[in-house]
Amino acid sequence: MSDLSLYKITGAFPVLMENEEISEEDKAKIKEELTLLLQQKSQGVIGYVRNIEAVIEAKKNNEKKLAESRKADERRLENFKKYVKECMENNGITKIETGLGNLSIAKSPISVEITNEDEIPAEFKQEVRTIKIDKKAIADNFKSTGELIDGVIIHTDNTNLRIK
Repeated sequence: MSDLSLYKITGAFPVLMENEEISEEDKAKIKEELTLLLQQKSQGVIGYVRNIEAVIEAKKNNEKKLAESRKADERRLENFKKYVKECMENNGITKIETGLGNLSIAKSPISVEITNEDEIPAEFKQEVRTIKIDKKAIADNFKSTGELIDGVIIHTDNTNLRIK
């Protein structure tokens, strides 16, 4: 019986209780054995969940380290390009042709830097509005008043698995 799946073990409980051919004493023994199997399977479930959580955490840490490394590489590349540009400009060179490609200094398109937003005329400003719905406030309102507002479905029967 130890090779039963968690699904089969939990499914066996109601079947056992409904079976009238089995004596109460045998039902108690089988229930005890199924409970023990369920505890053993549950240990495996907890181990599996904790393992996956550890893998996810390790991946998050790796993602963070990779992002930091990428950003450092981007800064290093930008600084290197500035250095090459300055060297070319200091020597009056605007173009270098090589077998791999060309280096050239070209005029950039115009850019705008804002120094004081208050001085900019209204014709150059755009209003941006963002609406955020406060789900917690809706839930708190429902808890305190029982009022169900339009456009909302309140789920009160959700469950979750806690592993401690």
